Amino acid sequence: MISRSNRELEKPKVYLRVKPFDILELVDKMETEPGFSFARISDGGFLCILGRKGVNCDGAAYSTEQAQALIAMMKDQTITHGITSIALNVTKAAEWLAENQLYVDWYDADVMNKASDDGRLLPFIECLRKRKIVLCGAGHLRLFKGFPIESFVECHPTRAFEEVDELRMEIGYNAVQKTVADTVILCAGQGASPTLVSQLHEFYPRLTIIDAGSIFDPYVHVFSRSGHKRRGWEGYKKLGWKNFNEDITLW
Repeated sequence: MISRSNRELEKPKVYLRVKPFDILELVDKMETEPGFSFARISDGGFLCILGRKGVNCDGAAYSTEQAQALIAMMKDQTITHGITSIALNVTKAAEWLAENQLYVDWYDADVMNKASDDGRLLPFIECLRKRKIVLCGAGHLRLFKGFPIESFVECHPTRAFEEVDELRMEIGYNAVQKTVADTVILCAGQGASPTLVSQLHEFYPRLTIIDAGSIFDPYVHVFSRSGHKRRGWEGYKKLGWKNFNEDITLW
């Protein structure tokens, strides 16, 4: 019989406090806080930090450079940070943060996804429709017509992190010199988008910069997440009326 004194003590579970974040709160911050910038990190980002090899669900490679960039992003106290529920549930994100004494004021990074799924995204879309926007994403997002886009900066669908330096310069040129935009929307993947939020905010602190993840993919018939596939095109056509107040099949 193993005595209690010989048993290996189990480490207590580490809990991470994440502030609830509603889509109306996000819109309010965009409208009232000059230079509000929101970076998101999910399970893929933390798996990269934790040393995962290979590629994520999108086919983007994990790398030491990407991990270092994501850690630098989390240490940037001038931006707002979001973490997804899946990052907490399937990775040891909370444990890693505690072990590395990295204390971040976390918000719910699922805010846009939840609003989209519930048909409550329209306030966010209407906010963007009043702005001059540079959108950075994979080529399929050229089909997206949910709000006017002043400039589109195309990134590689799986290797955007490797293009971060070029993307930062191109986005900056398009936002400041070419179109005089006030908002940057990033849909460039797990490594590039959050890294770009931090780096762009440093150079252009009055720009609003939002890491939107894959939120717009299913509305242009690209089902990049399992939830997209479960709902299907018929489901997103119906959501299009609630989230954009228009027929997305006409885009």
